[in-house]
Amino acid sequence: MQGEKFRYIKIIMVLAIIVGVIAAVTYLIFGFALVWQAMAATLITIFLAILTIIFISASIYLWIKNVLLKRELNRKIEENEKLSRNLKNCNKKLREQKALDK
Repeated sequence: MQGEKFRYIKIIMVLAIIVGVIAAVTYLIFGFALVWQAMAATLITIFLAILTIIFISASIYLWIKNVLLKRELNRKIEENEKLSRNLKNCNKKLREQKALDK
């Protein structure tokens, strides 16, 4: 009788160890999966944050460049109009001079 109890206790201990090992391996795999997922999410988040910073800085740079180009364009348009007026005045004076020469 005592031999049978000892045998049942051995079987129960072996089963408990097997279940414990399976639970430990499952826990480690699950924990590793969570850690891996967290690392992947962190890397993606950092990558997206860097891309966002790059795009924001590029848009600010391009906006400033656009404003400066518009200012320069307006200056050139005014200069062109001034030169056009001067050219009309020169042509007018030249025609007057030719008229006086005849």
